[in-house]
Amino acid sequence: MSSEPTVLSLSRLDRALIVLGPVTLGVLLALALPPLARWLAGLGIALPFGFVVKAVAGVDGGWQLAVQTVIFGVLGLLVTAEILRRVTRVTVDDDEVELQTAGDRRTFARIDIGALYPERDLLILLDHDSRRMFHGEPGASRAAMGQAFRRHGYPWHDTDPFDDLYSRWEPESGQLPIEAEAVMSARAVALRKKAGAETGELRETLQKLGYAVRDDSGQQFWRPLVHR
Repeated sequence: MSSEPTVLSLSRLDRALIVLGPVTLGVLLALALPPLARWLAGLGIALPFGFVVKAVAGVDGGWQLAVQTVIFGVLGLLVTAEILRRVTRVTVDDDEVELQTAGDRRTFARIDIGALYPERDLLILLDHDSRRMFHGEPGASRAAMGQAFRRHGYPWHDTDPFDDLYSRWEPESGQLPIEAEAVMSARAVALRKKAGAETGELRETLQKLGYAVRDDSGQQFWRPLVHR
């Protein structure tokens, strides 16, 4: 196995697109919206949020356009900052994995990791009882992650190794114990409210009861924990 750690992060191209893309798009929108709004206002038809269209149509150049361009550019910078804040930097060593997201840094020993796999844009780490220990948005591609983890001797899977054990949650179906059913119901409400912190806490509660949960298109899917 390799003795040198492998760092998985954004490529130079990806970082450049993240840094420059939202700002450039914001500036282009600032320049394109006034003539588009004037064209819409000239149609003489009722428009949703018509007062907004009229306000934008009134931006006819000079300092007004400059101010709008600055505002949209700043919004682009905020989008860039949020994207970079969410990206997880992954350092893979023979004995441990370090995961750094914004100011949070977590380390997991290889001996404690039961499985790793990608799920949509996320990297998932499971322990030997198939409990989710970590999930984050890595900057590296699936292929790069798979190559790095396999090279360092980790149990990498291209898909969820427990995929066939999941069942779609149906309220009051009788498939789950009362305690787990109550957690799933509370979590469904949190999902509808898009309360990320609460859904995460309820996931942890469900795992303590012996079940794993994942989300797909607003629906919850559950499975029993499995030791391996």
